[in-house]
Amino acid sequence: MTTQWMWTAEQLRSTPSSFDGITLEKERFDRNKGCSFIMSVGISLKLPQLTMSTAAVFLHRFYMRYSLKQVHYYDIGATALLLATKVEETSRKLRDIVIACARIAQKNRDLVMDEQSKEFWRWRDTMLYNEELLLEALCFDLTIQHPYTPLLQYCKQFGPSSKEDNPQGKNLARSAWAFVNDSVRTMLCVMYPPATIAAAALWFASKHHEIPLSDRGGQPWWGFIGVDLHDLSDATSILADLYDQLPQNPGVHAYHVSGTEAPRKEEDAPAPQTSNEAPPKPAPVNGNEKEEGEL
Repeated sequence: MTTQWMWTAEQLRSTPSSFDGITLEKERFDRNKGCSFIMSVGISLKLPQLTMSTAAVFLHRFYMRYSLKQVHYYDIGATALLLATKVEETSRKLRDIVIACARIAQKNRDLVMDEQSKEFWRWRDTMLYNEELLLEALCFDLTIQHPYTPLLQYCKQFGPSSKEDNPQGKNLARSAWAFVNDSVRTMLCVMYPPATIAAAALWFASKHHEIPLSDRGGQPWWGFIGVDLHDLSDATSILADLYDQLPQNPGVHAYHVSGTEAPRKEEDAPAPQTSNEAPPKPAPVNGNEKEEGEL
């Protein structure tokens, strides 16, 4: 991955949107909404997760070149999804994408749209016009490396076996995979390389399930794969902040960002294996205070 798509936390405070008076918090919120729009449209079109993740990365990269005030996140989200279906070879008819976008934007999944209507042509023309704008913003660099491949490698290297007789391994892998899926709602993809995001998702999952990770070669597991501890901790904190903002499912544990447990119902309901729950945020650590298999 080239460094032109990586920005520091300080640089993210000087985005085109910030120069238009949009706060970093507001920008993160709007980017999240744009990614949520992509996911909703993608699900309705039965697109694979990889295509939706690629579209989300396109959206984040676009807004490093353009302001949110210049192009609405729904418009660029629709365009990014159209482009991602071509890049990932999961094409859908333009008509189907247009109708799906209109239904999600209007919060009416039963919307019937005439192909000759003004609304249909507005969405169609917007996507086709913005596609060229998006390609230029991306510098025609359409190859996206996602964290999924390194995540699978790390699960095999440092996690318990995922065989049928060992549910711990499956739980760890499933949760880490869900965290990677949700990571595209944040700005992590323009801050850290896929290996760091995969490591953060794995660490987050290990803390959530209280499953230790194995060290290798006489050094901590994160050092073995060459991931910086500060970057790992920061990426995990960003994931924790994302889940802290989500509504909690009734009857299950709810966690604050600090990691302290919030009140829950009296029944001891097990935490579901989904990415919509808020796992406890791993406590900050240093290299001198480490238990075996933990950061």
